[in-house]
Amino acid sequence: MAAQSAPKVVLKSSTKMSLNERFTNVLKDKQRTPVNIRASMQQRQQLASARNRRLAHQMEDRPSVQAALTCKQMGVTP
Repeated sequence: MAAQSAPKVVLKSSTKMSLNERFTNVLKDKQRTPVNIRASMQQRQQLASARNRRLAHQMEDRPSVQAALTCKQMGVTP
C-alpha cells in the first residue's frame, strides 16, 4: 500500500509587517509600559482625590451633616 501525502497547503501573507518589525514593536511597547502604568495610576489617583474633595464639600453643605457636626461639637449624642 502506497503512502498518500496530504496536499501542500500554501498560506498567503496575512500582514504586511515582517516578524522582525512586529517583535521590535512588542519590545518597544514593553519598555514603555511601566512609565505609562505609573502615569495612568497617578492620573487616576488625582481624579479620585478631586472627586473625594468634591464629595466632602457637598457633604459639608447638607443640613443633616451640619446638625450631626454641631451635636458632636456640643458633646451631645444624636
